[in-house]
Amino acid sequence: MRIIGYTADEAFRERLEAAALRLQAELTLVAPAEGGSAAHDEQLFSLLRTHPDAALVQFRRGLLDRTRAETATRAIALVVACRNEAEAEQAAREGAEEWVLMSAGPEELAARFQSACERNGRRARPLATREAADHLRYEELLYDRFTGFPTLPVMIERGREMLDRQGRLTLLYIEFVRYSKLEEIYGWEKLDEVLQTTATAVRDFYARYEGADSVMMVSHTGDDDFIFFADLGDEAERTEQRINEMAKDLEAEVRSRLEAEHGEDIAGLFEIYVGSTTLFRNPKIRTERIIYRGIREAAQAARSVESRERARKVADLKETLREGAVYIVYHPIVVTETREVYGYEALARGAHRALRSPEVLFGVAEEANLIWELSRLCRRRAIEGIDAQLEPHHLLFLNIDPHDFRDPTFRYLDLDELGVENPDRIVLEITERTAITDYPTFQGYLKEFRERGFRFAVDDAGSGYAGLGSIANLEPDFIKLDISLISGIDANFMKQNLVETMVTFANDHGIKVIAEGVEREEEYETVKRLGVHFTQGFLFHSLAAQAAQLAAAQKNAEAQKVTAPQA
Repeated sequence: MRIIGYTADEAFRERLEAAALRLQAELTLVAPAEGGSAAHDEQLFSLLRTHPDAALVQFRRGLLDRTRAETATRAIALVVACRNEAEAEQAAREGAEEWVLMSAGPEELAARFQSACERNGRRARPLATREAADHLRYEELLYDRFTGFPTLPVMIERGREMLDRQGRLTLLYIEFVRYSKLEEIYGWEKLDEVLQTTATAVRDFYARYEGADSVMMVSHTGDDDFIFFADLGDEAERTEQRINEMAKDLEAEVRSRLEAEHGEDIAGLFEIYVGSTTLFRNPKIRTERIIYRGIREAAQAARSVESRERARKVADLKETLREGAVYIVYHPIVVTETREVYGYEALARGAHRALRSPEVLFGVAEEANLIWELSRLCRRRAIEGIDAQLEPHHLLFLNIDPHDFRDPTFRYLDLDELGVENPDRIVLEITERTAITDYPTFQGYLKEFRERGFRFAVDDAGSGYAGLGSIANLEPDFIKLDISLISGIDANFMKQNLVETMVTFANDHGIKVIAEGVEREEEYETVKRLGVHFTQGFLFHSLAAQAAQLAAAQKNAEAQKVTAPQA
């Protein structure tokens, strides 16, 4: 359930958050303008265009009529919050079907939302009429459903008015990149969640800059780039300074939200580039044409910023390789039945913030033709921590790309030089960022490593190149199911059938199955019921931290025993 709340009362907002928690609902809060003015009402109506399940608005004369019309058209349940009985009577006279006093507690608020939603579901909705359906279809073309922002065709007239009135207009083109990569890795459901978080952050950012002479929009519905019209003043130097401030402010806003709601790995994939141009009115040229040309110019400027950032990241990567500035995060893999730690996957992170995400780190390395050098450094760092981070019975899972087997220093790996005493503790995860084109040769490489004691896993099974053909040709010891198969598996019977079939196949061939990306207890219980042997995901990170602390304490106790003076 998604709920929009429109109230300024801090204590009431806290109780609303508690009610949303009871309902396991996503809550977005917007504060009305001070003094009871309508200055922030458009933010509310923009959010209603994202089609939430319910909305709560604090009663104000003149607000209820339009809010009722907007929610009724979209079949959104509406609850009106009133300060006292007199307001409640007035709200009822104006047509409010569900109201609540602002002194109500979280339990009553949750009940009112449920009641409003149930009534809404029973009502013969205007959506059933052809006129309302046509209205919504047109609206979906003109307003983006994720952000509620209008599209460029809606706002071009507003831009023309600003340019004609002021004689100048500053235009910002805000480009978000790597969201397509996120979809490849985590699936479209996760991308939709990330886009919702991004949209909320962009709306909050815009609320700080919104004024009579500024407007935010998307180029077209479903787009993840934004356009901002504003009057930032006459002085070029001051305008550029404000643009830089706004870009940094927006990046900080979105990144902090992504880290808080989706973790550092997702936030590490986020990048933003802002291009700008200042337009001046020219009576000889049609104003709309000036604006469209300006948008293309600002978009090109954003891509130029991206190109400069790419060059800077390559320089950062070269510095990383020189200084060995890579650290390893060990993600636990647990026995599904017992939650006992079975092993750890070593995931590399760049010390430079821009290279923190492994996808970005290895993507830059591929572009710069430095993938072998980076892989060598990451393997060395991962193995260096094996004694400090892992217990003797734990396995270490190392990510290996098929191209790594063409690197002579990997093919003829010196185990003593790397400090590998027991190769049977190391599982090489074949991470297919690129397709394997010559299976007979590749199988020969695997045979050499098997003879030395290494084991193998096919990573991201069910995604990209890691399909059934790879499993049949590589004969792995482990199959790691891709996060896109596991995310939301508790509510998806097709995913459950696929995983159950994979587990049956694995059992018949002596292979163990690992479910990646388990974040919720419901997902864990589902893969446990399906017979998945091992599990991995954020759900188990605190468990791993506790295990590491216990192991460190035990080692410390043993050391103290050894050094204690004899009686």
